[in-house]
Amino acid sequence: MAESFAKSHLQRLKAGDLIPSQRIFIGCGYRGHETIDYEALDASEGRVVVPHKIKTIKSGSDCQIVGSCDGLVCFLVSGIFLIYNPTTREYRELPSSNLEEDCQFLDRHNESFYGLGYDPRSDDYIIVEGIHEYAYEFWVAAIFSLKSGSWRRIYFPIEEINESGLDINGNGVYWNGALHWRVYEWGKTGIMSLDLSEEKFQRVLSAPEVDGDGLSQGLGIHGTSLFIYSGCNDNRIHAWITDEYGRGRSWTKWFSVDCLPVSRHTTPLVYTRSGKIVFLINANQVILLNPEDNTYKDYPIGTDSFFGIEYAIYLETLISPYLDGEPSRIWSL
Repeated sequence: MAESFAKSHLQRLKAGDLIPSQRIFIGCGYRGHETIDYEALDASEGRVVVPHKIKTIKSGSDCQIVGSCDGLVCFLVSGIFLIYNPTTREYRELPSSNLEEDCQFLDRHNESFYGLGYDPRSDDYIIVEGIHEYAYEFWVAAIFSLKSGSWRRIYFPIEEINESGLDINGNGVYWNGALHWRVYEWGKTGIMSLDLSEEKFQRVLSAPEVDGDGLSQGLGIHGTSLFIYSGCNDNRIHAWITDEYGRGRSWTKWFSVDCLPVSRHTTPLVYTRSGKIVFLINANQVILLNPEDNTYKDYPIGTDSFFGIEYAIYLETLISPYLDGEPSRIWSL
């Protein structure tokens, strides 16, 4: 009964307006981790920044945030994955996939890619750790099921993916039952997805063009929609948004703003309901930009910006799916 109620609560939350319940999780610096309520900062009220302390992530650890889905955030800490609910502060350590160790024989120029998502068919949360191996022309992925608590391997030959010349790396964005990565093919940008139910890669969208240039900088999630954004090649940052696949007019122009003079790398994180935009600047500063007059204010973050900021957008919820497994590996702070 309790499990059914929890699932129903989460589904109702996801079916409504997600923006008020979304938060920015930043951290993995030497000074720890924090949650930002960006709507509260925009309104200049409420508790804007909430610090977090995760006991198993020690100061100076080799730590990165590799994905988020619903109320969960996934870390990779010195080769070990960890799932964390920033709202309840419950977390679960996972066994190592051993993928990097097992693939040491591969060409040293391989690229790694990661993601956390939900498989609606099996009602399970999935972690993906993959390697794109250039010399041998295949992708290998380690798949972890939170429900079963185990890893398994899947190999994807290039000819099976039916794509060549692709460059896939970095963190995937979960959307509509699949993980999505920005990929490059012969100087153009597209989006490759991994359907978590079918366990198949496919090319799903091409990037919109800016002055004939199809290159883009990255992907993100706003509410229930996927967005893609460009860099500052023409002294402006452009973003497009979509809520479905496969239509001729898949992308809708979302915003276009001037690049800030101090920025080399500008990443839009979220868009507030009042129309302001939260940006990550040069991987070490978070700002709230008003696109109407191009003015901005800093977020009062406390992470050690010298080492760069890791981030994830997550849904604030008291439900922690499948964090009730092996008792010795579950903690609540």
